Amino acid sequence: MFKGVIVLYKVINFIYFMTSFYIHLYYKMVSRLFSTLSRHSIAVSEAAWDKMEEIIKTNADSRFIFSASGGGCSGFNYDLRLINKEKFENMHTLYNNKFKLTIMRKNNTELVIDPVSEILLTGTTVDYMTEDYKNGIFESKFIFTPDTELASSCGCGISFTPKD
Repeated sequence: MFKGVIVLYKVINFIYFMTSFYIHLYYKMVSRLFSTLSRHSIAVSEAAWDKMEEIIKTNADSRFIFSASGGGCSGFNYDLRLINKEKFENMHTLYNNKFKLTIMRKNNTELVIDPVSEILLTGTTVDYMTEDYKNGIFESKFIFTPDTELASSCGCGISFTPKD
Protein backbone atom coordinates (compact mmCIF):
# COMPACT_ATOMS: atom_id res chain seq x y z
CA MET A 1 0.00 0.00 0.00
CA PHE A 2 2.78 2.40 0.92
CA LYS A 3 4.50 1.75 -2.45
CA GLY A 4 1.25 2.52 -4.22
CA VAL A 5 1.01 5.89 -2.47
CA ILE A 6 4.60 6.73 -3.46
CA VAL A 7 3.95 5.77 -7.08
CA LEU A 8 0.77 7.84 -7.11
CA TYR A 9 2.67 10.77 -5.59
CA LYS A 10 5.37 10.49 -8.29
CA VAL A 11 2.76 10.32 -11.06
CA ILE A 12 0.97 13.41 -9.72
CA ASN A 13 4.28 15.30 -9.44
CA PHE A 14 5.21 14.30 -12.99
CA ILE A 15 1.85 15.46 -14.36
CA TYR A 16 2.14 18.72 -12.42
CA PHE A 17 5.69 19.28 -13.72
CA MET A 18 4.76 18.55 -17.35
CA THR A 19 1.65 20.74 -17.14
CA SER A 20 3.67 23.60 -15.64
CA PHE A 21 6.37 23.16 -18.26
CA TYR A 22 3.94 23.31 -21.20
CA ILE A 23 1.99 26.23 -19.72
CA HIS A 24 5.27 28.13 -19.29
CA LEU A 25 6.36 27.26 -22.86
CA TYR A 26 2.98 28.32 -24.26
CA TYR A 27 3.09 31.57 -22.27
CA LYS A 28 6.57 32.36 -23.63
CA MET A 29 5.50 31.74 -27.22
CA VAL A 30 2.30 33.77 -26.92
CA SER A 31 4.01 36.66 -25.13
CA ARG A 32 6.76 36.71 -27.76
CA LEU A 33 4.17 36.77 -30.53
CA PHE A 34 2.14 39.60 -29.01
CA SER A 35 5.20 41.63 -28.05
CA THR A 36 6.30 41.68 -31.68
CA LEU A 37 2.95 42.29 -33.33
CA SER A 38 3.40 46.04 -33.08
CA ARG A 39 6.62 45.83 -35.07
CA HIS A 40 6.97 44.86 -38.70
CA SER A 41 7.68 41.17 -38.74
CA ILE A 42 10.59 41.12 -41.19
CA ALA A 43 12.50 43.99 -42.79
CA VAL A 44 14.10 43.81 -46.23
CA SER A 45 16.73 46.34 -47.29
CA GLU A 46 16.69 48.08 -50.66
CA ALA A 47 19.85 46.21 -51.65
CA ALA A 48 18.15 42.87 -50.92
CA TRP A 49 15.01 43.84 -52.86
CA ASP A 50 17.15 44.97 -55.80
CA LYS A 51 19.08 41.68 -55.87
CA MET A 52 15.91 39.60 -55.53
CA GLU A 53 14.32 41.58 -58.36
CA GLU A 54 17.40 40.97 -60.52
CA ILE A 55 17.18 37.22 -59.83
CA ILE A 56 13.43 37.10 -60.52
CA LYS A 57 13.97 38.67 -63.96
CA THR A 58 15.79 35.50 -65.03
CA ASN A 59 13.43 33.13 -63.17
CA ALA A 60 9.93 33.92 -64.39
CA ASP A 61 7.02 32.58 -62.32
CA SER A 62 9.23 32.21 -59.25
CA ARG A 63 9.22 33.88 -55.87
CA PHE A 64 11.42 33.77 -52.82
CA ILE A 65 10.59 31.92 -49.62
CA PHE A 66 12.21 32.86 -46.32
CA SER A 67 12.27 30.20 -43.62
CA ALA A 68 14.24 28.80 -40.71
CA SER A 69 15.43 25.24 -40.34
CA GLY A 70 17.08 23.35 -37.52
CA GLY A 71 20.86 23.11 -37.60
CA GLY A 72 23.86 25.35 -37.90
CA CYS A 73 26.24 26.48 -35.21
CA SER A 74 23.56 28.34 -33.23
CA GLY A 75 20.55 26.03 -33.46
CA PHE A 76 18.67 27.39 -36.48
CA ASN A 77 19.66 28.37 -40.02
CA TYR A 78 18.16 31.14 -42.12
CA ASP A 79 17.02 29.86 -45.51
CA LEU A 80 16.20 32.12 -48.47
CA ARG A 81 15.49 30.33 -51.73
CA LEU A 82 13.49 30.44 -54.93
CA ILE A 83 10.33 28.41 -55.37
CA ASN A 84 8.44 28.01 -58.61
CA LYS A 85 4.76 28.69 -59.14
CA GLU A 86 3.73 25.04 -58.67
CA LYS A 87 5.54 24.70 -55.32
CA PHE A 88 4.06 28.00 -54.16
CA GLU A 89 0.52 26.93 -55.08
CA ASN A 90 0.99 23.60 -53.29
CA MET A 91 2.29 25.40 -50.21
CA HIS A 92 -0.51 27.96 -50.42
CA THR A 93 -3.12 25.21 -50.61
CA LEU A 94 -1.52 23.26 -47.77
CA TYR A 95 -1.22 26.22 -45.39
CA ASN A 96 -4.04 28.50 -46.47
CA ASN A 97 -6.69 26.89 -44.32
CA LYS A 98 -4.46 26.76 -41.24
CA PHE A 99 -2.11 29.73 -41.52
CA LYS A 100 -2.31 33.12 -43.14
CA LEU A 101 0.64 33.41 -45.50
CA THR A 102 2.68 36.58 -45.14
CA ILE A 103 3.75 37.75 -48.57
CA MET A 104 5.91 40.85 -48.91
CA ARG A 105 5.92 42.51 -52.34
CA LYS A 106 7.99 45.09 -54.13
CA ASN A 107 7.44 45.69 -57.84
CA ASN A 108 7.31 42.21 -59.42
CA THR A 109 9.14 40.48 -56.59
CA GLU A 110 7.43 38.46 -53.86
CA LEU A 111 8.96 37.23 -50.62
CA VAL A 112 6.85 34.54 -48.94
CA ILE A 113 7.47 34.03 -45.23
CA ASP A 114 7.18 30.40 -44.19
CA PRO A 115 4.25 30.41 -41.72
CA VAL A 116 5.76 27.71 -39.54
CA SER A 117 9.04 29.65 -39.22
CA GLU A 118 7.57 33.15 -39.01
CA ILE A 119 7.64 33.43 -35.23
CA LEU A 120 11.35 32.52 -35.28
CA LEU A 121 12.08 35.02 -38.06
CA THR A 122 10.23 37.92 -36.44
CA GLY A 123 12.47 40.97 -36.22
CA THR A 124 14.99 39.73 -38.79
CA THR A 125 16.43 42.10 -41.38
CA VAL A 126 17.33 40.66 -44.78
CA ASP A 127 20.13 42.53 -46.56
CA TYR A 128 22.41 41.96 -49.53
CA MET A 129 26.11 42.62 -49.33
CA THR A 130 28.18 42.99 -52.51
CA GLU A 131 31.80 42.02 -52.70
CA ASP A 132 34.22 44.79 -51.81
CA TYR A 133 37.80 43.60 -51.78
CA LYS A 134 39.08 46.86 -50.28
CA ASN A 135 36.91 46.29 -47.20
CA GLY A 136 37.60 42.57 -46.95
CA ILE A 137 34.28 41.36 -48.39
CA PHE A 138 35.18 38.59 -50.84
CA GLU A 139 31.75 37.39 -51.87
CA SER A 140 28.33 38.81 -52.59
CA LYS A 141 25.57 37.28 -50.49
CA PHE A 142 22.34 37.77 -48.61
CA ILE A 143 22.89 38.42 -44.92
CA PHE A 144 20.43 38.13 -42.07
CA THR A 145 20.44 40.21 -38.90
CA PRO A 146 18.09 39.29 -36.05
CA ASP A 147 16.51 41.76 -33.65
CA THR A 148 18.87 41.53 -30.67
CA GLU A 149 15.90 41.46 -28.27
CA LEU A 150 14.56 38.31 -29.92
CA ALA A 151 17.59 36.31 -31.10
CA SER A 152 21.34 36.21 -31.30
CA SER A 153 23.31 35.23 -34.36
CA CYS A 154 26.54 33.44 -34.95
CA GLY A 155 29.48 35.11 -36.66
CA CYS A 156 28.71 33.14 -39.81
CA GLY A 157 25.55 35.24 -40.35
CA ILE A 158 23.52 32.22 -41.37
CA SER A 159 22.56 30.69 -38.04
CA PHE A 160 20.77 32.09 -35.00
CA THR A 161 19.40 31.23 -31.58
CA PRO A 162 16.02 32.58 -30.41
CA LYS A 163 16.05 34.14 -26.95
CA ASP A 164 13.60 33.13 -24.22
